[in-house]
Amino acid sequence: MQSALLYRFQAAMMGAIVGEAIGIQASGRVSARRDSFEFMRFYAESLINPSRTENPSDPIFRESLTTAESAIALLPVFLFFHEDFPKLRQNVEAVLKLWQNPAVSELDLLAIGYTFSQALLESLTPRRFVSSMFEALLAPPEGIPKLQRLQQVETMIQQGIGLEDATQLILTLSDATTGDAAIALALYCFLSTPGDFRISIQRAIQTRYQVPGVAALTGALSGVYNSTIGLPAAWRMAVTQQTEIQQLSKRLLASWSGMYSIEERNDAGATLPIGVAAPQVMRKI
Repeated sequence: MQSALLYRFQAAMMGAIVGEAIGIQASGRVSARRDSFEFMRFYAESLINPSRTENPSDPIFRESLTTAESAIALLPVFLFFHEDFPKLRQNVEAVLKLWQNPAVSELDLLAIGYTFSQALLESLTPRRFVSSMFEALLAPPEGIPKLQRLQQVETMIQQGIGLEDATQLILTLSDATTGDAAIALALYCFLSTPGDFRISIQRAIQTRYQVPGVAALTGALSGVYNSTIGLPAAWRMAVTQQTEIQQLSKRLLASWSGMYSIEERNDAGATLPIGVAAPQVMRKI
């Protein structure tokens, strides 16, 4: 499975960009905030270069994001800590303290992070994804209602509830003030058709609720589950940041594996990339 991690990392990022682009086109709304890939790159670089000091006054921390948009921004964090959920939680909590955005639901972010983790570990069971989530999240009493709403998503998938009815139920059960319906809708669109990226995105668009965010998150989830081979070739090739995503994914995976790179020059002046890893730390890829 580890040999495919690179392609899953790439597919998660590409899936998010593809979903968002299609969602923006379908909704006719252009976001005023910065590009999603800029957020992903920012947090990926923080993981690749752990010595980098973040400035709390950086404008990126003052962006007003929905919970779904926040999940896309933190995608590198979910990928990097997929084997260590306590560290994933710790990093999400640290970022939320910097954001100071009460509209972002920490529990929903952790639920998405847990789903990414299970997909990368090949332990995700689409029809029973919430049962193990309860124990992993260790939600306080006030968090139980949110998890119960996600459990309703699981029930709808098990019962084969159609998209229109599922959307209405999710919107009814969710708190419109926090926008957490987008998280439940993205999970439904992905988990109801986990093996088909195209259909999952089309269903996300048909929800007509925060379409760019729902479609982006659906695309990221479907991408990490199906890998790059599961992304329609035409959609994948339309991603203008494809080369950047490939390079960033390689560096993120190298850092995750316990290796970092430096550069030296030979006698001819050519740059030589050198990988360095601590003994007994580097993972096998």
